[in-house]
Amino acid sequence: MLVALAAVWGTAAAGCARIPVSSPVRQGGVVQADPEPGYRVDPVGPVPGATPVEVVRGFLAAGVGVDEEFQAARSFLSSSRRASWRPTARTVVHPAGTLSVDQQSDAGPDGAVVVAVGAPELAQVDPTGAYRPSAVGQRQDFTVRLLRERGEWRIDDTPDLLLLDEARFQQTFTQRPVMFVARPAADVLVPDPRWLLDRPATATALVEQVLAGPPEQLAAATSSGAPSGTELPDGSVSIAGGIATVDLPAGLQRQRPAQVRQLQQQLSATLLASGLGITQVVTSLDGGELTPVGALPLPAPPDSDAPLVLSQDRVCQLVGSQLVPVEGLPAVPGAASPAARGDTVVVLVGGRTALQRLGAAVLDGAAEAMPAPLPLGAELTPPSIDADGWTWTTPAASTGSVLAVSADGAAVQVAAAWLAGRRVLGVRVAEDGVRALVTSTGQPGQPDAVRVDVAGIARADDGTPQSLTAAQEPPTPWLSAVSGAVWVGTTGVAVLGTVAPGSAQAESAGQAGGDPATLGAPAVWLVDGGRVTYLGGPPREAEAVTIAGGSGRQSLVVGGADGRIWPREGSRWLPLAAQPAPAFDPVYPG
Repeated sequence: MLVALAAVWGTAAAGCARIPVSSPVRQGGVVQADPEPGYRVDPVGPVPGATPVEVVRGFLAAGVGVDEEFQAARSFLSSSRRASWRPTARTVVHPAGTLSVDQQSDAGPDGAVVVAVGAPELAQVDPTGAYRPSAVGQRQDFTVRLLRERGEWRIDDTPDLLLLDEARFQQTFTQRPVMFVARPAADVLVPDPRWLLDRPATATALVEQVLAGPPEQLAAATSSGAPSGTELPDGSVSIAGGIATVDLPAGLQRQRPAQVRQLQQQLSATLLASGLGITQVVTSLDGGELTPVGALPLPAPPDSDAPLVLSQDRVCQLVGSQLVPVEGLPAVPGAASPAARGDTVVVLVGGRTALQRLGAAVLDGAAEAMPAPLPLGAELTPPSIDADGWTWTTPAASTGSVLAVSADGAAVQVAAAWLAGRRVLGVRVAEDGVRALVTSTGQPGQPDAVRVDVAGIARADDGTPQSLTAAQEPPTPWLSAVSGAVWVGTTGVAVLGTVAPGSAQAESAGQAGGDPATLGAPAVWLVDGGRVTYLGGPPREAEAVTIAGGSGRQSLVVGGADGRIWPREGSRWLPLAAQPAPAFDPVYPG
């Protein structure tokens, strides 16, 4: 429903001077948030005379051997189980050093021995590559049955899964984007990160994921050129000399030419960004080569090294350790949470009850009148301005919708039934305009008590936002509290929050150098494709309350309740040297 607020903003939008707070949006490839270097390990098979426990430990360690279809791992299995074992059916990730392997029984009447395996779960990865953090306290416990075969213990019964600690997971899996296309304009790509095995069949798996269509939360916000569930015949994808050849199934001949062209663009972008050494993609349809098509852009974050802050009621840029007031903007008493994109700068006013577009400051003894504030409700969330000029901010107490305000001042209720009864802390839109980072809290003690969702934005044909859709499963069950979340690069998310006591993430953070005394205080967590990395944070006494992020983890800035700013320097968080005045609410354009 449109709210008639256009009149108070429309005239100001037409006469606004250009505010130099960001450069034009760039277009480029997928921005990975400072990827960590990986290395490969060639596993070995069983040694003669190994005990049942040693065989099981060797089998689990050999799960990193993907090159020959897990040949090393299969060598630990009995002849009857070797061919039927399906290691890619499910992958379970656990913190390093938490795996237990214990023999439960001596050989019984049938000569079998049972070994118990267990570990706390960090996450599970399904066959599509979707990485889903596990609930606090969730474990993976199962038994393995072994028999003697030619005098040696071999595994005769074991679940179809890989059980890997974090280090082995990084050796075996790589995050790769599957590309879809934004609705309704179909003019930009939307990446959906997946974690897939490093093996020759990965290119085929990526093509299959494109054909399968977007995940539930992006289904209404994106499109794919192939009907959902289109199956790829065997041998349809090949790679030679850096050229990937994809032969699409004959059934796609019934698709409209525009849809086939879109599918070509998706496949090309997905394979070129896969990290598989592919430099060219050739597509054919039932054996007939298709005419190459132009590439679609993948929007990158605005190119800005200087976040905005509020200091002494002025919107300033943080340049090094200096607070430089943005030229042409007036002081606004009581302003909070700035946002900017191009010429547009807004703040919250009236005790966070109204949205204010900033007009020009005093010039030649006269001030251009600013538009009247737009009253939108109590405890408004920090605003975010998307690439289409919509400003997103909404009352914290949700009734099942959020607000988006157009460039001419019309406020739209955007349906989000899944937020009803929750407290919304932030809505920040990605550069593609179809993914929104929604931070909210619910009932304490529930798996979804703290959610940081990547939700899909469904829009009308004219671009007006209509609804937000999130995945059903809680995406961040490992959080017990949250202050905010921001985009980092194209797919990464930085969360300022507190880890849940007893979670596998807390265990993992402690192993990564996290001080147990500080894990109960807000820290920064990088979430990329669901996988969580602990980045530490300012000391507890800093009272970290806000976070800003740009193109990578080194762009991250945290704001303290006392007005101190804490940039990330290398792997440390250091207060801004010689900060001239208190500054609050750091934010990058967007």
